[in-house]
Amino acid sequence: MASRAEPLPWQKRTQRYRGAAAAKIPEAWRLKPEFTADLGPTSSKSVLDVPEECGILTDRELDITTKYDAVALLEKLAKSELSSLDVTTAFCKRAAIAQQLTCCLTETFFDRGIERAKYCDEYLASHKKTLGPLHGLPVSIKDSFNVKGIPSTIGYVSFLDHGPAKDDAALVKVLLAQGAVLYTKTNVPQSLMTGDSENNVFLRVLNPNKLLLGAGGSSGGEGALLAMKGSPIGVGTDIAGSIRIPAYVNGTFGLKPTIARVPYGGQTGPGRAGAPGILPVAGPLARSLRDVDMFMKAVLTYDCWTVDDAVISAPWRETSSPSGQLTIGYLIEDAKYPLHPPVLRTLKTAIAKLEAAGHKLIPLASQLPTPGLMADILESAFTGFAMDPAKTSMNNIHKSGEPVVASIPTATMPELKHFHPSVDDMFRLNVERRQFYEVEGAPCGIQLLGRPMRDEELVQHSQIVADALEIKSL
Repeated sequence: MASRAEPLPWQKRTQRYRGAAAAKIPEAWRLKPEFTADLGPTSSKSVLDVPEECGILTDRELDITTKYDAVALLEKLAKSELSSLDVTTAFCKRAAIAQQLTCCLTETFFDRGIERAKYCDEYLASHKKTLGPLHGLPVSIKDSFNVKGIPSTIGYVSFLDHGPAKDDAALVKVLLAQGAVLYTKTNVPQSLMTGDSENNVFLRVLNPNKLLLGAGGSSGGEGALLAMKGSPIGVGTDIAGSIRIPAYVNGTFGLKPTIARVPYGGQTGPGRAGAPGILPVAGPLARSLRDVDMFMKAVLTYDCWTVDDAVISAPWRETSSPSGQLTIGYLIEDAKYPLHPPVLRTLKTAIAKLEAAGHKLIPLASQLPTPGLMADILESAFTGFAMDPAKTSMNNIHKSGEPVVASIPTATMPELKHFHPSVDDMFRLNVERRQFYEVEGAPCGIQLLGRPMRDEELVQHSQIVADALEIKSL
C-alpha cells in the first residue's frame, strides 16, 4: 500500500502559489530587470512613473489610464468613443505592472475580464444601450469578495485548501448586473485586521509613492493599485479604517458608507460568523470624489436587498452642494496615542488652510465629557474585535504552521492581553458603547465623519474641503 504523501511545508506551498500567480502575467507585460532592480521594503524609490517609462503600454493605453477618471471613462464608453475591450486591456496591463512593483494583487483573471469587455461592446453595438450605469468599466475588488471560480484566500495559508469560490458575493452580483468588468482581486493583511497589508501567501504590499512606506490596510492592495492607476475604481471593506487608511497613505479618495447600505454578504471572512460588535462595510476607493458619488449611485440604484437580505433599502439621494461656510470640529490627538510629527504637521496645515478659506474650525478636545475619551473608544472597539473565545482568526493562521506577520502584534492592545471574553462582557460592552454616540462631531484622524444615512452630504462636504486643501484628483 502506498504511503500517504506528507503535506508540503507552508513555505513551499506559498512559493508555488505565487509562482502560478506570476505565470498568469503575459510575457509581453513583464517588466525588464532594470525596472525591478533594487526594489523592496527598504527602498526609498517611487515607482509611480514606471508605467510611463517601461514601454509596455501604448500611447493610447497611457491616455486611457491617466487622462480620465471613472466618470469620464463611463461617458466615453456609453458613446462608443472608447471600447470596453481597449479600456479593460489597458487597465489589465497597468495592473500587471503595478503588481510586479508593489505586490498589490492576489488573484488575476485578466482573460475573463477581456471576454467580459468584448461582451459589453457587443451588447452596446447590438442593443444600442448600455448594460447599466457601470457599463464596460473595469473594477478591481478586495480579495475577500468571492467571485465564482476564483479562490479567496484572504492571506491565510490554510485557506489555500478551500479552492475556488462557488458563488459570487452579493456586491459582485450587483457590479456585474450594473455592467462592470471584473479583472483582478487585491492584496490584504493576514487576519484583515492590521494597517499593513502583508501576508505569507502574497507577501507585503508596498506603497508606490515611496516603497519603504506602508500601503495601509486592510484594503492596502486597492490603495496601491489605485495610486498606480492600475484601476479606475476599486472596492474595499472597512471596520476600523480599512478603506480610509489605504486611501490616506496612497493619496486616493475613499468612503466608508453607513453600515448595511452597500451589500456586504457572500464574502470570505477571517473570523467567526455571528461576531458581535462593530459591523464591517463595503465601499469605494477612487481617483476622484465624483467617482465616489458615481459608484454609490450606481450600486444603490440596484435593488440590493434581492442579493443581500441584510441591506437597508436606501437609494442614493441627489443633494446640492452646500454654499458658504462649513463648521468642522477637529481633534488633534489623544495624549495616550500621540501623532507622528509628519501626521501632526499635515493635520495642522489642513486646519490652517480650511480657516484661511473661510470655514469655521472648532477644537473638540475641551468638549469631550471625559479626558482620554478617544482612547476609551479605541479600547472599546478592540474589545469588541476580541469577543471570540475560540480565537478563530488566529487559529486560521496556526492551522498551516505559518507565523504571524510583523503587524499582527501591533494590532492588539496591551490592556487586552489577558482578556477572556464572556457573555457578561458582551452586555457590558454594549452599554459602554452607547456613551460614545452621545458626543457630537468628534472625527478621528484627518478625515470627515457624517451622520448615518447621510453619506451623500458627506461626499459634497468632502469636495469643498478638498478644494480648500487643493487636493487634486489622481
